[in-house]
Amino acid sequence: MESEKVTAFINYLDRRTTSVQEDILRLTADDRRDEANFEKIRANIFQIVKSMLQASARMSQEESERVGFLESKLALFQETWEGYLRKAKEHGDDLKIVQEQTRLEALAEIQDVFRKTWG
Repeated sequence: MESEKVTAFINYLDRRTTSVQEDILRLTADDRRDEANFEKIRANIFQIVKSMLQASARMSQEESERVGFLESKLALFQETWEGYLRKAKEHGDDLKIVQEQTRLEALAEIQDVFRKTWG
């Protein structure tokens, strides 16, 4: 059985995914495909984090171990995406810059809720 914190965090990820998917539909309907594509990136981040947390249950039933696993993955994502952002800036790749900024924005939001949940 999931703890209340894990359940609340998964619910948060589900709500944010749904909200972003609604934004994608609205932006697409408004013929704002570029913005919709960036929102798709954001939605994917929420879904990836949820999948990782759920997959961690196969590794351990101990919440502290599962949370530690997720925390390490979030840190790895941040380090990796910050590196990609630096390279995109070095190469003047504006599209890649915005994509990496979008990933990092979603990650920062997730990390904030993660810290508030598990302190």
